[in-house]
Amino acid sequence: MKRLVALCALVALGMPWVSHAQNPDLSISPSGISFSTSTLYAGDTVRIYASVRNVGDVDVTGYVYFYQGSLPIDRSQSISLRADGPADEVFVDFTVPTGSFNIRAVIQGSSPQDVNPGNDVAVTQLFYPLVDEDRDGVLDDDDNCVNEANADQLDTDGDGTGDACDDDKDNDGVANATDPEPTNPNVSRVEVVPKPVTQSEAKVTSTPTGTSTDTSASTASPSSQDADEGEEDDDAAADASAVSWPSSAISTLNVSPNARFTYRQIDWRTYEFILADQPEEGIEFSWDFGDGASSVQPQITHSFSGSGSYVVTLNTLDTNGNRASDAQTFAISFFHLSNPLVQAVLGLLIGVLIVLGITMYKVQRRIHSLSTKQSKEDSTV
Repeated sequence: MKRLVALCALVALGMPWVSHAQNPDLSISPSGISFSTSTLYAGDTVRIYASVRNVGDVDVTGYVYFYQGSLPIDRSQSISLRADGPADEVFVDFTVPTGSFNIRAVIQGSSPQDVNPGNDVAVTQLFYPLVDEDRDGVLDDDDNCVNEANADQLDTDGDGTGDACDDDKDNDGVANATDPEPTNPNVSRVEVVPKPVTQSEAKVTSTPTGTSTDTSASTASPSSQDADEGEEDDDAAADASAVSWPSSAISTLNVSPNARFTYRQIDWRTYEFILADQPEEGIEFSWDFGDGASSVQPQITHSFSGSGSYVVTLNTLDTNGNRASDAQTFAISFFHLSNPLVQAVLGLLIGVLIVLGITMYKVQRRIHSLSTKQSKEDSTV
């Protein structure tokens, strides 16, 4: 009897040790998985956290693996937890996808081996990230400027492209960088007000040939002429940098739709073109005459290749890379007296009419002669 009591005592003393050694149990749950930010945007890199507890009665080490659905995320994360002690938190970095997703965290490789695998896997609910490239609070599907933040979605010209990313806010054909009022479609260029004519400038007048002459030379004294010589040289240098129309052509000037150039017709298929304003330093411009010809001259006379419709375009490129253009359509009629083909046809028609006239005259003379002869014969009989 004493031996049986002693044996039971030994078994009782050993039970806590046996129970402790047989219950390693790590636990993870969906509520223990979180992100480093509360709002998930597609394309962002965020951090995923997972909290793991040891609910067993023995210290345990192991690893946590993260998955996006079935796709592994980064490498495994090691854990080491005291029996029934505080939780251990591990994390991985993660790029948020465009579509919906969930996160799965799995405990593996525990030592000693986990006796309860039922709580070793946690799967979250589905997450639906926001697709907002510019982070302005307007989703890309509804954003009129996907890459430029514009929460107000302002679109002055109503073309579907927001002002924040619209190179021409008022849709007047002039880039914002060169438009004096980018949101006013009625103003597309700076009106140049002529400066007042000074006394020295009044001495220089424009002649029909485009040259300058001094109208006060006959009345000015030699000394005043010498004094004004330097001023006239400065005025001449300023005039040399600008191209002006002859006074005889002022009434025939026409202006392009955006007032970037003027033009006048010289003959049947020849026009003269000129920039409306002198180009600023660094601004590039070029003419395209629509018939294969082009030019980079500020003033040019161009003869179109023949009859037809041609679109003349003036293209400009400023120092900021902004492009603008102004175009005018020209209809060159075939039926013009200056057209050599028309002249040839008219000459041929005139020649035919002359031949017909001579022929008709001869026929009438012949008929008249025969009629006279017949009359004489009838009177003789």
